[in-house]
Amino acid sequence: MNKILRYTDIGILVFVVMFGFYTHFVTVNQSQAIIKETLNSSSSSIGNTNSSSSNDNNNNATLPFHTSYEMLISDSHSLTQSYQKEIGKWQSKQHDNKTMISVTDNYLPKFEKLVNRAESLQPTTAKYLQAKDLYIKSIQSEMGSYKHFRTFLITGNKTEDDISTQLLSNALKYEIKSFAAFNNNTVTDTDNNYSDKSFLPV
Repeated sequence: MNKILRYTDIGILVFVVMFGFYTHFVTVNQSQAIIKETLNSSSSSIGNTNSSSSNDNNNNATLPFHTSYEMLISDSHSLTQSYQKEIGKWQSKQHDNKTMISVTDNYLPKFEKLVNRAESLQPTTAKYLQAKDLYIKSIQSEMGSYKHFRTFLITGNKTEDDISTQLLSNALKYEIKSFAAFNNNTVTDTDNNYSDKSFLPV
C-alpha cells in the first residue's frame, strides 16, 4: 500500500509539472527545496509550441534552440503522462507485473530517443547550455527510475522500489533547474545539488 501511495504521489507531481508548464513557465528561487512549493511559485509565461513526435535530430539543427527545447519538453511530458497512465493501470490491477514489465520495455527506448534529441540541441548561450544539460539529466534520471521499477517488478526488492521513487523525484528537480536556466536564472553546480547525496546516480 505504501508503495502504491508513493507512486500515486509522484504521478500527481508529474501531472502538476506538466500542467504548470503549459500555463506558466517555472521560475525557481535558489532557496526553494520542496518541489510542490517550487511549482506553485511559477510565474513566467511561455509561448505555446505545437509538438511533433516525428521531430528528429535534423530538425533540432535547423530550428532555434528555444523552439526545439519547448518541443522536446512537450513531447517528453506527453510520453511521461502516457507511461504514468500505464502505472495507474498496474496500480488498479488492470496490469499484472509481467504486463507492466513488457510495457516498461516498450517505453524505455522512447525515452532514449528523447535523450538523443536533447543531446542534439544546439544552445546559443551559456544559460541555454545549462538548460540542455539539466534536461538531459532529467530524462536520464526518469529512465533510471523506470529501470529500477522494472527490477522491482521482477524481484520484489524494496530497495529497487525506493531507488526508483528517488530517481523520479530527481528527474523533477532537474527539470525545474532546467526551466530556471532557460529563464536566465543563475544555476550553479551547488544549486543543482550535483553533490547532494539525495540525488542518486542513474
